[in-house]
Formats: sequence, structure tokens, C-alpha cells
Amino acid sequence: MIETQCACMSPPFPHDGFERQFVGVDDGGSRFAEVSVERCRRCGQRWLRYAFETEGFSRSGRWYRGAVTAVQAKRVSATSALAVLAGLPWHFYGGSYFATTGVRSAAPLDPGRL
Repeated sequence: MIETQCACMSPPFPHDGFERQFVGVDDGGSRFAEVSVERCRRCGQRWLRYAFETEGFSRSGRWYRGAVTAVQAKRVSATSALAVLAGLPWHFYGGSYFATTGVRSAAPLDPGRL
């Protein structure tokens, strides 16, 4: 269950507010995205984070973060992360590409638009 009053539910997210477990690098689409599972230190919510930037282009950094269950967090791989994020009903996104420290999207992530 997601605790809606926690700091992990409203950007900007505290850098020291999460325990991070690196999952791997998704090289699909030549993105070389870093995939990690983060666990909020305050409420325990698990988050799947997918981040990348396009080398040689300024302001190209972007990240996506979605709330996942413990089972999803345990089973996710670098190559399945994008599909898992796309299967969630909503997500956060941000980075220099979007010129924001984070925005909540009420729609699922569309991998075709990355």
C-alpha cells in the first residue's frame, strides 16, 4: 500500500531518502538506461527507476519512476524494466530533458515515446 503522505510521493525527491539497488543497464533502443529499484527509507515503498541521457546532447537527461510491489521489485531485470513501467497505471518523470525535478503522470508510460 502506498503511503500518500510520504516525501517519496511528491517531487523533488530527497536523494538520501532511498536505499538503491542497481539492477543493470538496459541497452535497448541504444538508450543504455540505468535501472534500479529504490526503497523509501520512511515508508518502505519500492520504486522502479529508469534513467538515461543521450551522449553528446545537452539537456537530454531523463528519468522515470513507478511504484512497484515487492514481487515486481524482486523479479524485474534491466531488460524487463521498461515493460514493467509501461504496465503501471501512473508514474513520475523528470530530468533536464523535461526541465523539471519531477512531475506525476496520471497515464501509463508509453515506451514508444522515449
